Amino acid sequence: MKKTLLFISLIGLLWSCSSPLERKFSEETSEKDIKEIKSELDSTELMLLAGSMIRLQMTGEKLEEMTYREILDNGKEWKAEQEKIEAEQKALAEKAKKEEEARIKKLTESVLVSCYSKSFAEYDYQEYITYKFVIQNKSDKGIRAVKGSISFTNLFDDEIKSLSFVYDQPIAAGKEVTWNAQTDYNQFMDDDVALKNKDLKDLKVVWKPEKVIFEDGTTLE
Repeated sequence: MKKTLLFISLIGLLWSCSSPLERKFSEETSEKDIKEIKSELDSTELMLLAGSMIRLQMTGEKLEEMTYREILDNGKEWKAEQEKIEAEQKALAEKAKKEEEARIKKLTESVLVSCYSKSFAEYDYQEYITYKFVIQNKSDKGIRAVKGSISFTNLFDDEIKSLSFVYDQPIAAGKEVTWNAQTDYNQFMDDDVALKNKDLKDLKVVWKPEKVIFEDGTTLE
């Protein structure tokens, strides 16, 4: 039994020593070594080995002090660490997205803004895009001021133009107010031209609330 175990150990040792992966990296023999290594690795591992060699060289590592297997293992460890970081980043982004969606939902449940008319006007040699907004206080408290943005998108949700929105007049609880606003029109700005030429029925109006100040001094943001 001991002879059998010894024989198996010797075979394993001879196999590992004969593997090109166990050779030290050498600039002179690398091309020949890689050709032999190809038979032992799949395409993914081969790409990882090549990428690891480039990465280690760029960071000043001495490849001549490492075997091809050590270089490959280093690549696997680096890849695992990168995948871990990417997973953490993705989880963090998803968490932030959910928190933002919850914040927007809470704000929208308090105040809603929509554009029910868009037109074009010219006076005093200046051109304007004009808007009529309706602002609805959906809360049970009077509103002192509202801040957010209005985005106009096409029917495919591609943004055409976004406007900063600030309304600082009182709105009673459960009531609606209308507000006429305007922005300067610049014929050399693509977003202005696109917005001017689109009928409101061919646009989507996206309200993004940022902050609500209530008459009792409390805020929501």
